[in-house]
Amino acid sequence: MEIKQRQRITRRVTLTGAAVNCGLAALQISFGLLGKSQALLADGFHTLSDLSTDFIVLYASRRAAKEADEDHPYGHGRIETLASLLLGGILVMVGVGIGLRGVETILAPITENPEAITVVFALLAVVAKEGLYHYTLRAARKTHSALLESNAWHHRSDALSSIVVVIGISSQLLGVPYMDAVAAIVVAVMIAFMGFRLGQKALYELIDTGLNFDLVEDVRQAMLANASVIGIHNLRTRSMGGLGYIDAHIEVDSDLTVSEAHFIAHNIEHLVKKQFPKIIDVQIHIDPLDDAVKDSVLAKLPERDTIEKDLEHAWDKMPERTQIIQTKLHYLDELIEVDLVLPVSMCTPGQAANIGKLQDAAASLDYVGKVNIYYIA
Repeated sequence: MEIKQRQRITRRVTLTGAAVNCGLAALQISFGLLGKSQALLADGFHTLSDLSTDFIVLYASRRAAKEADEDHPYGHGRIETLASLLLGGILVMVGVGIGLRGVETILAPITENPEAITVVFALLAVVAKEGLYHYTLRAARKTHSALLESNAWHHRSDALSSIVVVIGISSQLLGVPYMDAVAAIVVAVMIAFMGFRLGQKALYELIDTGLNFDLVEDVRQAMLANASVIGIHNLRTRSMGGLGYIDAHIEVDSDLTVSEAHFIAHNIEHLVKKQFPKIIDVQIHIDPLDDAVKDSVLAKLPERDTIEKDLEHAWDKMPERTQIIQTKLHYLDELIEVDLVLPVSMCTPGQAANIGKLQDAAASLDYVGKVNIYYIA
């Protein structure tokens, strides 16, 4: 899914939540005052405060959707991660606040009974907030947005706190003053635990923790399904704003052309993004040989400039060297394989001996293995 599309869905879902919270807060505060319910009134102000988190989500999703720039070459997805961390912290504080309120109620129980009508609006808050939770969570799973998931669980925490209000008002009407406080403390622990888990997940993203092991293994097998891929190593993953980023080294036949290897890499990138919607970026590095021998190859084998000078020296006084159109080098495990491209006019029995001398002279270099001859019209 494109980043802009994710941002549009996030904006729509968050604005819907903000509108519901605004209307619900007005009803809760109004009937909390009219019905003499401190619990409903407090929950109304709690709902009103949720608008601030909605604005955080809107701001973060808009900034995270910005294209990569010179200062942020990997995009702005970390803003979404930071916002998720902030929302997790808010959930922890909400849980602590509700818990403290429950303890205070036990120490100083409320003696004035609220009106029975307040229970109706407390139940309305439960239904509305639980509905927002499911609505937002569906969007979070569709967009793979950690930020929306955090906000969804915030809605769930609000629903749980409203259940506490229902229990509190009902128990107060039935003459059981401490039940609402006990329920409040239990729910407070649940909310704080949700916030801790969300904050932990965001923190793992900030320190570039890899993606789920099973997902990574599925990606590996999808890459290996390409017939041109001999092996895969250095497969590394990370998450940013709930989306996956992958880079990997794939081993291919050393005789492949650069363009064909590049085509294989593009095919794998397209396949992984299509098969795994959570993966938004795939970087493929092509290896014509195993990286295990990379250091030894670099230490033993010279660069092209040195090779060309050595070949010129080996071919000294051989006029046929001027006919060479192209020299291709294949860096293998121990030696370099050389391809010489000659004009088709030299493909005659009379030139065979001279071409053989070119091959022998090139092969005399201690780092050169096989020397192949190709003709072009």
